[in-house]
This record gives sequence, C-alpha cells and structure tokens, in this order.
Amino acid sequence: MRWMITDSGLGGLSVCAGLEKALSLNDKGRGIELLYVNATPDDRIGYNSLKTQQERIDLFDNFLKAAYSRYTPDEIAIACNTLSVIYDETDFATEATVEVKGIVDAGVSMCNSSLAEYPDHKLIIFATETTTEAGTYPRLISAESSVVSAQECPELAHSISNDASGEACKTLLTNYVSEALDRFDSKPHSVFAFLGCTHYGYQAEIFKTLLDEQGCANQILNPNDLLVEQLVSNSSAKILREDAPLSIKFVSRYAIPPAEIDSMESYLKDSAPLTLAALNNQIVVPDLFISN
Repeated sequence: MRWMITDSGLGGLSVCAGLEKALSLNDKGRGIELLYVNATPDDRIGYNSLKTQQERIDLFDNFLKAAYSRYTPDEIAIACNTLSVIYDETDFATEATVEVKGIVDAGVSMCNSSLAEYPDHKLIIFATETTTEAGTYPRLISAESSVVSAQECPELAHSISNDASGEACKTLLTNYVSEALDRFDSKPHSVFAFLGCTHYGYQAEIFKTLLDEQGCANQILNPNDLLVEQLVSNSSAKILREDAPLSIKFVSRYAIPPAEIDSMESYLKDSAPLTLAALNNQIVVPDLFISN
C-alpha cells in the first residue's frame, strides 16, 4: 500500500516523521510505502510567490494529476495548509478516485475543540499568505471574528527551512506576533497560537517564548500530530500486513539544497531515521509535473 504525502516544501516531513514513528510501533507499517512528493516546482518559485490564487490552483492541480498518474497512490495526505485550502478548487478534487485528506480539517477540529474548552481564550492563526488570503480557517472556525486574529507570515517558512538556529525565524516572528496582538481590541491575557503551516512546528518554542514576553499565557496548537493520528486511525482497517517492512521515499522535481537538508537533520535527527534517510537519498524527477 502506497501513501503519498505532499507539501510545498519540507514542512510536511514532520508529518512523514510522525507517521514513521506511529507505524513503526509493533510493525504496524509492514506493507506500507510512505512516498513524500515535494509539490514545489522550483527552489526559487513557491506557491506564495505566485501573483494570483488561480495560478496556485492551476499549478497544484497540474502537480496532483502528474503525481497520481506517475505513482498511483492508494491514499493522498496533503500535509500543507497552503495547498489544503486550495485543493477543493482543483479539477483533480472533482475527479479523484482515491481518498485525499488535507491538514485543514484537522486544524479546524483542533481550533474548535480548544476554543470550546477554553472560551475565554483568543486565537491567533499564524499562516502563509495563501492560507490567510483564502480565509478558510476564520470561515470554518466556530468563533466570533473578534476572537480570531489571522496573521500572515511572509518568508517565515523559508527561514525555518534554511536556518535551524531559529535566529531568522525569531527576527521575523517578533514583528508578526506584535501585529497579531495589535489586531485585537485589547491585548488578550490568554491565547491559542495555531501553527497554520507545517514548517512552523519545527520552531514552536519561539512562538511560545515571544508570546510569553508579551505577557500572554499561551498554548501552541499544532495540527501536524492530529493529522498523523487521523491518518493512522482511519487507515488501520485497510492495512494488509505483508512481509515488506515500512519504507519511505522522497521525490522532488529539483534537488533539495544542502542548507535545507541540514536543517531537517537538526529538527528530525532523534525521531525519524527512515524519513531522513529518504531525504538524503532524494529521487530527483525533472519531469515530475508532467503527466505520463
């Protein structure tokens, strides 16, 4: 059984790593191949750099059709908020014959349950430009608009991928935290910080530290772990135990730069040996976006 995991970059490797850990317990992953396919076409061109939402939709649709044609996965997990919020607008979504699960559903569920348990808290949604522009989270979360601050974070994912020290992340995030808090009528005493990009979890402690410094009691909401739980739970009945052990492969249209690989080594070195091995043995497919 082949599970295809995709993201616009390497943030979703945290989901792949989580699946590796969960499926390695008691050999639950026997007979499963985790195929991580990078949905970014070029190291210099990401979805958030495109000018219009329609350009992003068309690019992702083209990628999905080509990747499915090439690899025929049994399930697809979109471990990317940016891509999850535009998935329903793709032609692939209307034609898909395979189950596709996006991280946004997990994120909305996490936000709603957290606000229901702590109704006195405010919610900050830290996300990319594409995710914020789509307005998906504020629209689907069961809360008044005054409770939610949607904060776009340009270049934050890139800085996290390229600098594991966290210094670049902290420099950018200091401004984003202040902007997010200023959006409320008055500074909140307690907030949920929702990490609306899979990259952000790698530096979750910086979010927490900066909010602490602002005098805000806070809890970090990271949907990556919940998505892993849902994928394993929903698919457990379908898994056929086979002799082949769990395997992981990493595919990209371009070679991942050494700086990003070094960062992932730092973030995942203690938890995901198969995921890191796949990244280090990346399979570069120049015509990845071309359907067979």
